[in-house]
Amino acid sequence: MTLSSLTPTTSFEHFGLKLHSTISEGQKDQNIFFSPISIVLAMAMCTVGAREETLNQMLKALEASSATQLTNTAEQVMRVFSIANQDKQVQLKLANRLYAQKAYKLQQDYLNQLQNSFSADIKLEDFQNDSAKVVQTINAWVEEQTNKLIKNLLSPDAITSDTRLIIINCIYFKGTWINEFREHLTNKHADFHEANGKISKVKLMHRKDTYAYAKNKDLGVQIVHLPYESDSRDVQFVFTVILPKQGVLLYDVEKKLLSKPALMQDVLNPQSTTEQELLLYLPKFKMEVTFTLNDVLKQLGIQDAFDPDNADFTGIASKQDDVNGLYITKVVHKAFFDVNEKGSEAAAATDWFSGFTGGMIPQNPDPIIFKADRPFLFYIREIKQNLTLFTGKFVTCTNTSS
Repeated sequence: MTLSSLTPTTSFEHFGLKLHSTISEGQKDQNIFFSPISIVLAMAMCTVGAREETLNQMLKALEASSATQLTNTAEQVMRVFSIANQDKQVQLKLANRLYAQKAYKLQQDYLNQLQNSFSADIKLEDFQNDSAKVVQTINAWVEEQTNKLIKNLLSPDAITSDTRLIIINCIYFKGTWINEFREHLTNKHADFHEANGKISKVKLMHRKDTYAYAKNKDLGVQIVHLPYESDSRDVQFVFTVILPKQGVLLYDVEKKLLSKPALMQDVLNPQSTTEQELLLYLPKFKMEVTFTLNDVLKQLGIQDAFDPDNADFTGIASKQDDVNGLYITKVVHKAFFDVNEKGSEAAAATDWFSGFTGGMIPQNPDPIIFKADRPFLFYIREIKQNLTLFTGKFVTCTNTSS
C-alpha cells in the first residue's frame, strides 16, 4: 500500500489539512500544534447525533457521504489505537468520554453507538448544582489520561447551570527514537533564524545517521522521517520534518501543501524517500497550545451546530426530552508536545459544548546536511493506515521551552 492511495482514513486526513490551513491562517507568525485526529473524533461523536441540515453540514465538512461511513472510518481509526495499545515500545492512548447532566435523558441508540464505535463511556454529573466540582472532576480525568501533560482543560466558569452535555476526547503519545540523539552533542546555544529576521537561541540536537530522506525541488524543501521504536508489524510511527531551504518562506510552502492534498500525501510518503546519511540537526523543545475552535469550524462550513435556533441534535436527545434543544457552545482543544534526545511525547484533548520501504541508492560521499535552524513543519504519523496524530509548525522560540 502506498500513502498516496485512498485509505479508509483519507477523509479524516483531508479534514486535518483544512483544520491546519484555517488555524494557521489566523496565526501566521506563531507556533501551532494540535491533534487533528483528536478534533475529528470529538466532532464525529457529535455528528452521529446530528440530524437534518446540522448533520449535512457536518458530514460535508468531514467529507463523509453518510453517518454510517463516518462511523466506519472512526472504527478504523480506533483499531489503530487498539493495535498500538499492545505495542510495548510505543505508548499511544486514546480516551473518549461523555459527561451528561444527571436525569437528562439521552437517546439509547446514541449511547450504544458511542460505546460500540468510539469506545466512549458515559458519566452522569450535576452541572446545575455543583459545576465547580464537575470542572475539577473532568480536568482530573483528562490529566490522568494524558500522563499529566494536559492540565486545566476546562476553566472554572466553563460549566454553567444550562450545560447539559460535554464530549471529551484525549490522546497521548510517547515514542522513543530508533536512533537516539546523544545529549553531549546538543548545542545549548545554537542560533535559530525566525521568519521575521530575528535570531533566537535554541538547543539544537545533532546526530549523524542514515534516515529516510527526500527533497522536493518544486517546493524547495527537504524532508526527513525519524522512526520510533516499535515491536508491532501492524503499525509504524514516524516523526516527519518538512524544512524549507534557506531563502524559501515556510508560509509559501505551507500554503501550497495545504491547498493540494495529493502533494501533501506525496511529501509525507516514506516510499518517496531514499535512505541517506544525514548530518541531522533538530531543535529540542516543548510546546503547549490552546485553541477555541468555534470560528475555525464555522469557517469550514459547520454553522448550524453552534446556533441555538437551528442546531438539530435530536439523535442525542429528543425534542420531548429537551424542549430547548442541544447546540455546541464551545470547542476547546489543548495540546502539548515535547521533543528531546530520547524521543517525543505529545498529548491533546478536545472538549465539545515496521520500517520504511524507500529505495536504497549509493551513499553520497559526503553526508547531507539537514539543519532545522529555521521555521519548519512537523508531524507525528502512523504510516500504515495513513493517520496523522499530531501536526505542528515551529516558527519562533517564543512560548517554547527546552
